[in-house]
Amino acid sequence: MIGMIKTMRLVMVLLASLTCAAQQPSPAGKPTPAPETQVATEPTLDIQTLVKETEQVDMRRRKIGIFWWVPPEFWEISLRQQGYDSEQARKVFQPFKNYNLFMISVGDLGPGNVTWAKDPDLKKKVRLRDARGNPYKPLPEVPQDISLVVELMRPIFKNMMGNFGEGLQFEVFPVKDGAGNVFADAHKQSEIYLDVTDMMGSPMSTYTWRFPLTALSAPKHCPVGKEKVEANWKYCPWHGNKLEDQAAKDLPASAK
Repeated sequence: MIGMIKTMRLVMVLLASLTCAAQQPSPAGKPTPAPETQVATEPTLDIQTLVKETEQVDMRRRKIGIFWWVPPEFWEISLRQQGYDSEQARKVFQPFKNYNLFMISVGDLGPGNVTWAKDPDLKKKVRLRDARGNPYKPLPEVPQDISLVVELMRPIFKNMMGNFGEGLQFEVFPVKDGAGNVFADAHKQSEIYLDVTDMMGSPMSTYTWRFPLTALSAPKHCPVGKEKVEANWKYCPWHGNKLEDQAAKDLPASAK
């Protein structure tokens, strides 16, 4: 099962590369700069750490659930590692910043087999909540501006991973609340919750994502013992002192 999940991530990276290449061809007579030239000034980001922070796997009561909140930065980092220019990647995958994209699989474990929930069932059973508790339903259809990548992935997942690939569903939620504010920002302090009803062996299962993501943040250390801490921690677990928010720390004095 873990091998299948890794294959899923690889397929996403490859498809991102293909999509970027198809939409941003090099002008005739102007060769694309070497990958080393393109990425030399870019910071090093660990995509495995990013995935670890954003993917949750739940196995219990003969059930399996895979819940992956795919941050927009995933695409950019993946393409950067493939040698694409960061600005090129941002342009192609900019539309993903307009949504909260989840990849979800929920299945019943049987003898040597898994029966996966279909997309219509998942749409009825999953809800996203922001930090204030406001609920959001999945969008009925994948929006047109990101459908190219999503529709490319569906058959390839099925062909490469069989039953498991067929069970992966793309669920797209709004990224803004009723007031027009982004409520899930990987770089700002906030939380989102995914509620799953009657699918994981209990009436309600809730999965939480806390931001900012450590993989996308500058290193943060406890001022007392200098230990490295997670970007979204509010208190040091070793000393109990409150950890200063780096974003607030970087504000000019006039803005504080």
